[in-house]
Amino acid sequence: MAGSVKRRRYRSTIPRGQARAAVLAAAGRLFAERGFQATSIEDIAAAAGVARPTVFTAVGGKSVILKEVVDIALAGDEEEVAVSDRPWFREMIDQPDPRRMLRLHARNIRTMYERVAGVYCAVEAAAAAADPEAGALWETLQAQRLAGSRTVAAALTGKATLRAGYDEEAVTDTLWSLGAPMIYRKVVLERGWSPQRYEEWIADALCRMFLPD
Repeated sequence: MAGSVKRRRYRSTIPRGQARAAVLAAAGRLFAERGFQATSIEDIAAAAGVARPTVFTAVGGKSVILKEVVDIALAGDEEEVAVSDRPWFREMIDQPDPRRMLRLHARNIRTMYERVAGVYCAVEAAAAAADPEAGALWETLQAQRLAGSRTVAAALTGKATLRAGYDEEAVTDTLWSLGAPMIYRKVVLERGWSPQRYEEWIADALCRMFLPD
């Protein structure tokens, strides 16, 4: 028929079984680089090398993808094991020496933020732009991070004499504030620090603030 347009069928370039991993990896990169709202399903599909419908069947809509990306980045993989039960977290909590414990905490948040800082900030920006689902995810992430800070604070106060002015609540608030992913993003991604420098800075700062000489 004259004037008709033939639509080209898109074929995924990767096996179906690998589509989920490809979609999540592509989405994580795009959310961190462009932001959540500026990234479309079409963008994710193209970056992942899959057809648009495959994005939905492999993972789900954008909000579902965002949550999955954040969860995997925080934990380090897709295993259904809570962060608090991960070996690297238990190593830190069970460390008897308080200074070593704080240095392990600094190591843990550094390795975590290497994976999650960009997309974490994308969630914050989307929440600030009044995206309701991103806003709900942001509130959940803040509650989780506060609970994690409280767990670390309780472990520290149970094995150390703290400097004057610090108790479990003050340690919790300090860990929650100073250990924010946004600070990692600013000093590493914006100011050019190495992740190792960030880790050493956080560890030294926490030891000086909380523990006597």
